[in-house]
Amino acid sequence: MTVTYEVVRLPLEGHGARAEIEGFFAVARRSVVQQTPVWADVLRRLGPDEAHVLGCRAGGGLLGVLPAYRFAGPLGAILTSVPQVGPIGGVALRDEARADAVYPRLVAAFLALASETGCALATIVTSPFWPDAARYRAVRAPDFELENACQVLDLEEALDDAGKVRDPSPHLRRNLAKAERGTLAIDEAQTEDNVAAWYEIHAARHRAIGATPLPRELFRACLEVAVPADKARFLFVRRTDSGALVGGALYVHHGMVVDALMPSVASEALELRPTYLLALHSMRWARRRGIRFYNWQASPPGGGVHRFKQQWGSEDVPYSFLTWVTGDARALVSASVADVKEGYPGHYVMPYDRLGSGRGAPDLPSSRAGAWRAAEATRE
Repeated sequence: MTVTYEVVRLPLEGHGARAEIEGFFAVARRSVVQQTPVWADVLRRLGPDEAHVLGCRAGGGLLGVLPAYRFAGPLGAILTSVPQVGPIGGVALRDEARADAVYPRLVAAFLALASETGCALATIVTSPFWPDAARYRAVRAPDFELENACQVLDLEEALDDAGKVRDPSPHLRRNLAKAERGTLAIDEAQTEDNVAAWYEIHAARHRAIGATPLPRELFRACLEVAVPADKARFLFVRRTDSGALVGGALYVHHGMVVDALMPSVASEALELRPTYLLALHSMRWARRRGIRFYNWQASPPGGGVHRFKQQWGSEDVPYSFLTWVTGDARALVSASVADVKEGYPGHYVMPYDRLGSGRGAPDLPSSRAGAWRAAEATRE
């Protein structure tokens, strides 16, 4: 029997199309929150991205979905599979779908959309959980490629059924004991006041390390849109003596994956180990929900943040940013890192270490270490 595949562009605003997309994500296990319509609703609050949803149907039902966001920057428009914080995920796929039939059709449609809408570059972020980079490359070799990695913890291996950490190192055991000795408590109230107080900690912490705080509207949108949709959850930490809020984090989740986005704590409270309390509480919460993968997101190569994640048993899991030239990209390829950061906030454009060359892509992909060094050089 011959199967007929159809690629469609689905409007997020239409009731029927929206219901079809949401029905797909209710059963598509190989998907993450950044691919869902709820995340598109969050991103709509942040700025001018034009959201598209590409779907592949067969037999009347959706088998695969590929989101696409167009951003008109000052040096040329770009198309990405996911912008802003936590950029993970290209094609979402149902288990019964034939990947060799769905991926080529959706990727071709993505590149065609980029060309039709005047985008200079088009980028798809591959999956660290269900490796699929080779499927994109098979359709068309990317012009630029950035190898990245996130730190992922398998909760079934990390915690036992009672929620205790399996075989913690002496270092982790000591820090967990400090975190749970009663000087700190978790506040689970999903309130605007809690989010606002924690955002001030987040912003101060980022400024202290020379980084740019995430947009305040991101957290407000998650509170108002993603939390009611059961796709996000905030956790906060307070001192038990004064009641002062000293830390918190945003966790976005869907299916088998939860992402820990931007845990931030007050510098003066670090000795009380609030980061350990946040991590343990959020892991236990996710485990009770049946979530398998705890994604810490990417972090700078080496350093204390990376070591903090590793001590729980997390592993570096590779994924890639694949970028194709789909229009006149000369202004972008010739730009400086500073110009791209300023003109495309919250958006991946291309590897930082390939900017400013004015030439085509090299034979080898960019490494996250090389791209990180190029970004850091702009602060010197």
